[in-house]
Amino acid sequence: MSSAPEWVESQIAFVNEEWRERSDLPRIYNRESRHANTTRHDVVIHNARLNEDEYDLDSCGYALINHKTEVTNFRDKEVIADQYFPEMKKVILELTGAHAAFSFPFYQVRSKNPANFFDAYSLYMHCDFSPDTWSQFAQHIVKESGTSEEFPEDLWDFALYNFWRPIGNTVEKDPLVLIDARTVERTDIINYRLIEEGDKAQAAVPLFNKKQRYCYFPQMNPDEVLVFKQLDSRIEKSLVCPHTSFIDPNAAPDAAERQSIDIRFMCVFPKEIQSRDF
Repeated sequence: MSSAPEWVESQIAFVNEEWRERSDLPRIYNRESRHANTTRHDVVIHNARLNEDEYDLDSCGYALINHKTEVTNFRDKEVIADQYFPEMKKVILELTGAHAAFSFPFYQVRSKNPANFFDAYSLYMHCDFSPDTWSQFAQHIVKESGTSEEFPEDLWDFALYNFWRPIGNTVEKDPLVLIDARTVERTDIINYRLIEEGDKAQAAVPLFNKKQRYCYFPQMNPDEVLVFKQLDSRIEKSLVCPHTSFIDPNAAPDAAERQSIDIRFMCVFPKEIQSRDF
């Protein structure tokens, strides 16, 4: 049982409502553009440890699992590729029952003040990818893996998951908050760009909606992994689980800075019913 309170009050930055009906897309690629395009909203964030039985990947879009890794150096690319990816591939296959899983060839170690803006932990609610381009992106991953003939789009569904693990120490401040996917309305998700100019690097963000429910798992330790949904073509499953970090008002003034690692897997499932119309 968690020693953290049942809920906390904090603020979460969402992309400005003005972008809902605009034909162009907001751009968030540095601190200044984030400040210009987002607004903070007062929210209540629920302690998901108190009701863990209510949460799973297919409904709310996230699940907390226990997993002790053999990896100790998360900044060594060869170690991540040769040890961590295979470890977590086994986990995602067991967790989802997927027919196959493909790891993304990159990963991110996040901290408070990295050299690159996108290696910092997020300070605005977002989705990592756009539902509008998921079908094409999934087919690109399949093609790159050399399995296009084995997994044609008309016979298989594709879901994308994130594995989020604290490294070094228990999360004492700036934990991850997620929106329960059951409370995310598809019409609230809009696209945005992660570059200053051009038409590439598209992802998505949810607009603020009072119906949204926010949850977190306080005091996560390095032997815990938060698995959450990025996208899913299966129409009877949750589509996407927006997420970001937030300021925990209960964090001690001298709380340690948190570090974390994200890796992603695309899972393949036999198609049973008509795919979601993106």
